[in-house]
Amino acid sequence: MPGASGRLAGDDDASEDAIPAILGRTMHTELPALLKAACDRLELTVATVCGGSMVLAMAGLIEWRHATTHHLGLDVLDAAGVIAVDARVVDDGDLVTGAGVTSGLDLGLYLLERELGPRIALAVEKLFAHERRGIVWSARGLVPVP
Repeated sequence: MPGASGRLAGDDDASEDAIPAILGRTMHTELPALLKAACDRLELTVATVCGGSMVLAMAGLIEWRHATTHHLGLDVLDAAGVIAVDARVVDDGDLVTGAGVTSGLDLGLYLLERELGPRIALAVEKLFAHERRGIVWSARGLVPVP
């Protein structure tokens, strides 16, 4: 699920070309029903980048799930009942989300590694001449002490 382009927060969010308005218009299309059908298929992994996770959140499809989006949209996830994580890629099982648009390459390479193994992911990483950044966040492991 891709994101969107348009005006960013602070650029008159009420305008028709502001990202929240663009994403909000998708709620009046067939997209939410199609996404619900995909999310209901347990054998599928739904992957989003940037505003894509905001669309899922606005449609009520990822409530109480861990997800990320562009850093300017993390509050939209919070407001929709999503556990927003400020990370480049978040793995929540059958939901894998990427932050800003450039994290899409990292998300794709991570999915390749997860599904096909690190040798395939590394080969594609070299083909693209793109070195992945950061750690993929998941709810596994110890919780850090503040």
